Amino acid sequence: MHYNGPDDDRSLLASVSAGDQLAFRSLFDAYRNKVFTYAVRYLKSREQAEEIVQNVFLKLWLKREGLTEIVNFGGYLRTITNNATLDALKKRASEYRHQNESLQEWSDLDNTTEDAIFSKDAKSYISLALEKLPKQQRLVYQMCQIDGLKQKEVAEKLNISPLTVKVHLREATKGLKALLKNGESIPLIAFLFLGMLR
Repeated sequence: MHYNGPDDDRSLLASVSAGDQLAFRSLFDAYRNKVFTYAVRYLKSREQAEEIVQNVFLKLWLKREGLTEIVNFGGYLRTITNNATLDALKKRASEYRHQNESLQEWSDLDNTTEDAIFSKDAKSYISLALEKLPKQQRLVYQMCQIDGLKQKEVAEKLNISPLTVKVHLREATKGLKALLKNGESIPLIAFLFLGMLR
């Protein structure tokens, strides 16, 4: 079956819903790359992205009888892919936490991990959350976690005790966690960041 674009979605979905495996193959061929591209963009792993593709289309096949009720298949597919990718990211964060149970605060993360999480997209989103924190907490967090200064250096620059720096950093981390949890639209990388704060 040759697929010509979105106009064929309705008839194609009807055929898949009826159990037509050739139609399902056409659906897979038409949308596989979109699912893979979306997943690999955030997971940074071709292997994991391939798993997302398999899981997404397996779910479509298992729920094929309801496909004819879908008005916007592209949007529906994006939602499934987004959820599957989020699950993979949260699983990755959970595995990381289990491997690092001795870590008590965000400040203990090594620079490599910090750089990986604070990508350009995550920084843009988290900077918005930082603006909502109290000024001193925001300043301490900026200097420690983004500028890379040690807590002792921050204490000297701000003329406060290292203990006060530690308290501000802890409260800022808690505040960011709450703000990210309550966000209406959280980028995937910010979800990973949120998982690391738990």
